[in-house]
Amino acid sequence: MSETNKHSLERGLGFKGLLSLALSDITPMASLLVTAGAVLVLSGTAGVWAFSIGCFIAITVAMSMAELGSMYPTAGGLFYIVNKVLGRPIGFLAMVDYVLQGVFIPATLALGLGTYLHSLSPSIPVNASSAIGMAVITLLAVLRIHISAIIVTICLAIEGIVLALIIGVGLFHWNQPLSIITNPVMLTDGKLGSVAGAAVVAAIASSLFSVNGYDSAINFSEEVKGSARSVGRAVLFAALAGVALELTAFIFGLFGTKDLTTYLGSSTPFTDSVTNALGSGAGKVVLIGALFAIVNATLAITLQFARVLWASGRDQAWPTPVNDFLGKVHPKFRSPWISTLLIGGISTIFCLKSSLISTVTFTAVLIIILYALIAIAALVSRVKDKNAERPFKMMFWPIPPIITIVGVGVTLTQQKTSDLKIIAMIIVVSLAYYYLYLNRSKHAKWVPHNPALMED
Repeated sequence: MSETNKHSLERGLGFKGLLSLALSDITPMASLLVTAGAVLVLSGTAGVWAFSIGCFIAITVAMSMAELGSMYPTAGGLFYIVNKVLGRPIGFLAMVDYVLQGVFIPATLALGLGTYLHSLSPSIPVNASSAIGMAVITLLAVLRIHISAIIVTICLAIEGIVLALIIGVGLFHWNQPLSIITNPVMLTDGKLGSVAGAAVVAAIASSLFSVNGYDSAINFSEEVKGSARSVGRAVLFAALAGVALELTAFIFGLFGTKDLTTYLGSSTPFTDSVTNALGSGAGKVVLIGALFAIVNATLAITLQFARVLWASGRDQAWPTPVNDFLGKVHPKFRSPWISTLLIGGISTIFCLKSSLISTVTFTAVLIIILYALIAIAALVSRVKDKNAERPFKMMFWPIPPIITIVGVGVTLTQQKTSDLKIIAMIIVVSLAYYYLYLNRSKHAKWVPHNPALMED
């Protein structure tokens, strides 16, 4: 095996496998099951509006990602794009943001797994079961990428069946009037009350978290056989499919519930809705499907972000010993196994110490900040690199990235002050590291990798 191949990933993905992984990273059912509770807590029945706005913004983001991802197909994904278009300091911030997402998103999903296991049997502790699940999934993520693609495709099929059941309950058991969204209510101290507009804006970030994941097609692009254009297509197709499935299920799940007060206060609202409509047997089917979906999501997300962390080591973002450590590729499985174990290990620790709602809201802020940077990059790229080849070109430019920037800006105004303070501290520390060490060091130059573009 050549030296180059020792440090390269296996190109074992076709377009269908890439799309399956991207859809699995969105994990329509798992994301909805984990984040819907947060959206309902934050905005009550107005969550329909928050979710709709979030889905619309997500499509505009996906259009920017599809174009830029087809131009720069690399395992570094979004942070390579930001670096290429907006410059090294902003690119480094994007990388730090992305790596942090790689820890918090799997932990959030695993906490959702623990929550559903607890609902299956109250004797099962949420945090401990979440940590055990995260540890097992991490080991699975070390295997060859095509094996992981098969696993997530099977889980995705199961997920689709359960999503259809949730939608069917709402369609044939319509129990709530339209007034719950024209005059929305939310649960406050156990009672239904009116919803402020600020609550809707605050919930948009969690909605965006729910449909997040379509960018994973870019991160797997160094493992794709064929055209760079397929990367852009996978990003947009996955986003459209994820949005359609999640928004439909969210709406029908809400209108299908018999007891609105209980539904808005439940940590497992969709399971409760199906149980009330069709009985405990159907509820258990949804619950089992939820477990498959969340395992699927956690595996796919861990796979994605392990490659982001691997790319940061390969690109010399850290001191040399750390880079060498992170950049290792498993000699048998051709996977970034050290980065996988590190992402999974830290996520496991967070599972033991965190709550579901707190991880959802904080991670959502990380996600929408990176969305804003991608949208800005999409605008700047058209001006800065007018003649650059764009295998996949977005429609309606410059409207999509402008919508993204405005939407993110408004949404950030209603996020938790504590989360924003932590993000601000991370930005300061990251820039200090970049300018005081990375930008001056002779040994750590941080040159994001640009693999040869795939031929059409």
